[in-house]
Amino acid sequence: MRGSKGILGLVLLVAVALVVSVPAGSAAGRGGDNAVAAKKKCKKKKKHSASSAKKKRCKKRKHFPPVSVVRATLTWSNGGASDVDMDLFVFDTSGRQAGNGSDAIPASDLSPDQTGPAGTETFTDLNAKQNRPFSFGVCYMVSGSVHTDYTITYVTSDGVSHTETRADDGTPPSLGSSAHVNYPGGAPIPDNYCPGTSLVP
Repeated sequence: MRGSKGILGLVLLVAVALVVSVPAGSAAGRGGDNAVAAKKKCKKKKKHSASSAKKKRCKKRKHFPPVSVVRATLTWSNGGASDVDMDLFVFDTSGRQAGNGSDAIPASDLSPDQTGPAGTETFTDLNAKQNRPFSFGVCYMVSGSVHTDYTITYVTSDGVSHTETRADDGTPPSLGSSAHVNYPGGAPIPDNYCPGTSLVP
């Protein structure tokens, strides 16, 4: 009887030990699982925050305004009459043009048309990152024969700036009556952009 009681007690002790150890092990397992899950969550958060920051940076970049560059400036002076009309013209590769107060070239800005013995007109490329090729022209309209000197500065698509001055001294290549002068830069120049005038080389 004593032997069987001893065995029974031993079996009970083993059973109790098993019951106590299993939850501890499973709790430890759960704790390990929780630690791994927390680690993964943390990594996800880091990845998410990094991608969010990247997206924010991209959005900021997209909102930067394009670079604007003055591609041509026409300045004239010493005009001998109040009806001197000098016009800066610009032409793009699609056959569109800007000049004489109108501008059909996208993403560009032509200054207001001016007349008189002196003045300035400019053409600005509002999206200069495209490095678009333009050609240029000067249209000179005046009644009678009036000498006017001018300077044109224009930038070609390779970034090179060109300047030409025609002096008011009455000898070629100065302008003494209605005429036009072309400055090729990669776009076609139509023949009739300055009607009723002759081309001065």
